[in-house]
Amino acid sequence: MTLRFAISFFCVSAMAQDLPDARALLKETSTILLQHKSYQLDQQAIFETQGSTPVRLDMLLKMAVSNPGKLRIESGGPLGKSLIVSDGEHSWMYLSALKQYTKTHAASTPESMVKMMLPGMTDPLDQINSKDPFLDVTISGEETVEVEGEKIPCYVVEAKLDMVKLTQSMQLSGGVEKLWIDKKTRLTLKQTMSATLKAGALSDPAEVNQAVSVVSWKLDNEVPDETFHFTPPEDAQLVAEFRGLVKANSDLTGQSAPDFKLTSLDGKEFSLQNLRGKFVLLNFWATWCAPCRSDLPAMEKLHQEFRKRGLVVLGINAGEDQKMVSNFLHKSAMTYPVLLASGTTMIESYKAKAFPTLVLIDAAGKIVFYHVGAGADKALRESLVKLGLE
Repeated sequence: MTLRFAISFFCVSAMAQDLPDARALLKETSTILLQHKSYQLDQQAIFETQGSTPVRLDMLLKMAVSNPGKLRIESGGPLGKSLIVSDGEHSWMYLSALKQYTKTHAASTPESMVKMMLPGMTDPLDQINSKDPFLDVTISGEETVEVEGEKIPCYVVEAKLDMVKLTQSMQLSGGVEKLWIDKKTRLTLKQTMSATLKAGALSDPAEVNQAVSVVSWKLDNEVPDETFHFTPPEDAQLVAEFRGLVKANSDLTGQSAPDFKLTSLDGKEFSLQNLRGKFVLLNFWATWCAPCRSDLPAMEKLHQEFRKRGLVVLGINAGEDQKMVSNFLHKSAMTYPVLLASGTTMIESYKAKAFPTLVLIDAAGKIVFYHVGAGADKALRESLVKLGLE
């Protein structure tokens, strides 16, 4: 009896030691797709609410991404078809129910695309990304998930979510999430979530349930370029933004600029606090972004003309690694400092969801100019003159 107990204890202990850390596993699966050059992912999503007005949505979500900058997100359900496409230079969103589409500047990832097109998602996503959203995380076991006839061994992770504020009057609480994570690829193949939705003091709480399952996927296969081309339907109308639903871009003009501490490519630390009393121009950009590259000579010219008049120009690279940025700058004529935003909340703080984004901050730390897209140097010069930097 004692021997059997000892053997059992040894087996359980050995298995526990082989399991990865639950929180580290969740963090890894949330960013795993960014580590692949390209991917194609089809998912079946079901969303239900139970309460005074029950709702059920069942849709297929098809995603194709070629990192960086090219992506296609297509969904279909009872509310009609929606399509988001980015070719690395421009982004389009089409809603079949409205027979309308928008055209904006490029975004780099599916998340930044969603945040750019659906500003209502910005605050919840920023809340989740700014802190650990989980009160408790455990690996509850190991199971197989079948995808395209193949049974794939997975870790089963269960997590309790902290309260998430969706709007001023709407919040999710008591959230419980369960994920089946592929042991080999670290991709989440299945996910369920249940929570209580409270929408204002006068409404009754509603139970929310969500289930997402991977139907098929391909990693690092070449995605044809035509996947990222958008041709609007003949009956579709181009609009600046969808009425009351989707806005094209943020505008932080008039707001206090969030402080930051970032390191330049040569290892120097910059912070907004230390630059107080000077005018600061932030140029959010990426090497893959064609409009960003076309704008760089104009930014360099502004730097050369206004640096002795009190203007500090800082290039804020959006999420690329030091080697990639250094190799690009080695072939360019940029002389102003370039700071790396990867691993920080800088992009989220300044709502830079598409590139390039230009932010001019006055000597008191207030944002006085905010522009998304290339070709803003003339308007920017006019702002600098009005501020007295003639």
